[in-house]
Amino acid sequence: MKRFCQNIAVTIFALLLCLLLGEAIVRGFFHFVPNYDFEMWRYAAELKQPLPAAALPFHHRANKVGNYYGVEIRTNTLGMRERELIPVKPAGRKRVVFLGDSYTLGWGVPYEATFSRQLEQLLNKGDAGTEVVNMGTGNYNSTMEVELFKLKGLDLNPDLVVLMYYINDVEPIPRLGSLNYWLQKHFYLLGYMRTKTKQLTMMREGSDWLSSYYRKIYAVGSPSLQVNGQSIKELVALCRSRNIKLLVVNIPDLRRLENYPFTYATEFIRSIAAENQAPFLDLLPVFESFPGKTLWVSGEDSHTNERANGLASRAIFNKIRSEALLDAR
Repeated sequence: MKRFCQNIAVTIFALLLCLLLGEAIVRGFFHFVPNYDFEMWRYAAELKQPLPAAALPFHHRANKVGNYYGVEIRTNTLGMRERELIPVKPAGRKRVVFLGDSYTLGWGVPYEATFSRQLEQLLNKGDAGTEVVNMGTGNYNSTMEVELFKLKGLDLNPDLVVLMYYINDVEPIPRLGSLNYWLQKHFYLLGYMRTKTKQLTMMREGSDWLSSYYRKIYAVGSPSLQVNGQSIKELVALCRSRNIKLLVVNIPDLRRLENYPFTYATEFIRSIAAENQAPFLDLLPVFESFPGKTLWVSGEDSHTNERANGLASRAIFNKIRSEALLDAR
């Protein structure tokens, strides 16, 4: 029995040593060789915190700063990637609030290059009377974006809300249990192993894995599809009750711009906007004349780069002007 216990102890010690060595190797390697999945893992572990609400399980920590994928992300006291804001809107000023996920956050681009900042510059040419507030948060879906708006956005008293919709915004709300959060925060090796598992799954499904995945979550009767639609309708009702204008903007998947195969996702969000009489803007016509990868953050990351953010901000600016969305409330 003594020898058996000794063998168990030695085995456990060896396993722990291997895990610690693996953790050190992963951290060291990806410190010098940026990897999209690993950087997203670090961003979630370091910049986010769990929340008790089931519909809003996490948000950014307040007043935190980190460098992810070569770009600084800094949050204010409200946990937004934004300058400090005065909650009570100054007299004579207008506010535009952006809701969205990592595309709206500006993953992989400097703060000044995000489409919210570029839009503010366009709106304020000759008249510095409009603030544009970026509430984008990585890994959010539409339901979480609406919940965050209810929690922090309504107090900002915006004149216009811009909902940036991406094709994966109908995914179910991610769950972040206390044990999972603790492991995520302290062990990057786990994130690396999950990434490799995901890649192997995609390889097994073949080259059409992305289309198969999207067809599944957009299938008629999909529970998450119904939840998404109800959340957007709730946002419409909220804005209408407070005399806030709403603009819905569709961001296409930049990996498949040629002969775009995800028109069913675009039609889903377009139909919700039309049903609720909300102005709608599809960015596919803005992007489709460019080779997709020229709009990517990097060769492995299809988030919108500075060029794509500039194209989006100009299109949104033109839509706001043509629809008179910032005229007197």
